Amino acid sequence: MDDPAEIDGEDRRSVLVVEDELLIAMELKAALNAEGFRVLGPAASVAHALDLVREERPHAAVLDFSLVGEKVTPVALQLKALGIPFVLASAVHPAELAVHPVLVGIVNIGKPTDLKRLVDALKAFQT
Repeated sequence: MDDPAEIDGEDRRSVLVVEDELLIAMELKAALNAEGFRVLGPAASVAHALDLVREERPHAAVLDFSLVGEKVTPVALQLKALGIPFVLASAVHPAELAVHPVLVGIVNIGKPTDLKRLVDALKAFQT
């Protein structure tokens, strides 16, 4: 059976997923595909995420804050510069997020991620 993310891909809103934990990344991708989004990634590193953004500008993004050995802030800065809205899906304490100006005021869905809340937040970007 065809992957729903590949059917009519150009008509679907694209969401960049940046998550380094494979099982979580696959869960996010499946949930977003089921809701009609086309997923870019998942990217497990800052470099991969930035490459994906250069290849195709997403409509929105879901970012984990802590990737293996790095923080997602360079991706957040690039998305903000391009005017691409994003949410966080991270277990990092709000105080740690608050020291990064690019993340101030950004919704953190948290982990474990409430998939309904995540989808609702991404759909709100469409309006």
